[in-house]
Amino acid sequence: MTKTAVAIIAGALCAGAAGAQPAAGPSGSWAGTAQFTRGAGLEPFATSVELRGRRAVIALAPGHAARTEVAARITRGRIRLTIPGRPWPLTLEGRVRGRVLAGTLRQGPLRGRFRLQRRAPLQAAAIGLYRFADGRPLGVWQAIGPPLSTLYDEGEIHALYRTGRGRYAVGAALATRNPTVGTATFAANGVAFRGARAARVAARQQEVWVRSGRAYLGCTLTIPPGAGRRPALTFAHGAGEAPRSFNLLYGLYANHLGLVTLSCDKRGVGQSGGSYPGEFPSTAAVDQYARDVQAQARFLAGQPEVDPARVGISGASQAGWVMPLAASREPAIRFMGGIVSPTLTQGETDLWANLNGQGQSMPTRTDEDMEAEVRRSGPSGVDPMPAIRALRIPAIWLFGGKDRTVPSRLCVERLEPVAREAGRDFTYRVFPGGTHGLILTANGLVDEAARSDRFVDGLFPAMRDWLTARGLTGAQPPS
Repeated sequence: MTKTAVAIIAGALCAGAAGAQPAAGPSGSWAGTAQFTRGAGLEPFATSVELRGRRAVIALAPGHAARTEVAARITRGRIRLTIPGRPWPLTLEGRVRGRVLAGTLRQGPLRGRFRLQRRAPLQAAAIGLYRFADGRPLGVWQAIGPPLSTLYDEGEIHALYRTGRGRYAVGAALATRNPTVGTATFAANGVAFRGARAARVAARQQEVWVRSGRAYLGCTLTIPPGAGRRPALTFAHGAGEAPRSFNLLYGLYANHLGLVTLSCDKRGVGQSGGSYPGEFPSTAAVDQYARDVQAQARFLAGQPEVDPARVGISGASQAGWVMPLAASREPAIRFMGGIVSPTLTQGETDLWANLNGQGQSMPTRTDEDMEAEVRRSGPSGVDPMPAIRALRIPAIWLFGGKDRTVPSRLCVERLEPVAREAGRDFTYRVFPGGTHGLILTANGLVDEAARSDRFVDGLFPAMRDWLTARGLTGAQPPS
């Protein structure tokens, strides 16, 4: 399967020789990149530091810890910053040379370097969860392209186009700028969004590493405000070289509902070590991705803020072949949520996507005619149903009625007999007009989604209600 039709859209020099005096003090804003060079993935990631006396605000690339305030140790031009992390803190240590702040980073056995210059802080610092005075949530996230804003209760989505430092025009739709529908102005503790003030939710974020086999997976742990052990959610990725930022849309909503989240770069992508198994969902690749998700769930279950009896997994698209396998093998996984996740085999699903041209143009055949061809083709490739039949945990599948990548009606046809079996807690729902990204359109086409400003009706309430009914929101399960 190819990537989601509507993309859910993120140099270093070491310090110079000791003894020379820096040309300028360290206070102010610095931005550039950091990169692990040993023990992890080698892809550089954006980093900014705002130094204010003996305090510093650190912002990392989208999907990483967005905004962390820490103490700054400054001695004769040398700067040391320590960011909370697990199982080890992340330490940056460097020296100012003129307009460059450069040095090394260290997190447990992992080593790297960073290079920053005097620039404005990252716009990634604005990424996060906000709440209006009436409690409505606003998510600001970024995957590919400009940042995006989601009003979850209203189901609205708008791209944000930068007009100045901390200032954005709110675009007309998912990937359409004009006519703009307002402005967004961000400050450290909130945003003025289309004329209404929303406060930033003070979630704690930490850069963490999850050991899976011989590889370290680079992840971000997000802990919403609250006390006691909370339910928690980690993610399986869809197709392609997916970074952790691809999980932000649903991760932020889970945080709003009180869940701790763990979001990781896919194996061999971003900062995650190991070899990328490739885009094609072979049996070996799906098995490896499932093992990684299992390791993520075990990590979550061992965290002091997490209730180990309420750890779940979620994912979109190709994750539908990964998650059931992981959940059928891993006792730490207690619930599962599939988003446009196929229950058909890889071969059947790919045939449907090819017949539909991946939603690039209107098919020349009816849906019924294409469904009949998929039925005639029969199963081939990776099959999720044996693992689905082995599940004894609550699970939900959310499909789009106009999905041109996954055949939603055929998926329900395959799933329904199992869902009806005694003792199952399986739920499914098909949302009319939903694309492969669950954006509301007339025909499920990519260009229609770009001009749409909303998700399918009832998407986020359906997620909330399903989780709430099973005691999977907030700090404490129902008595």
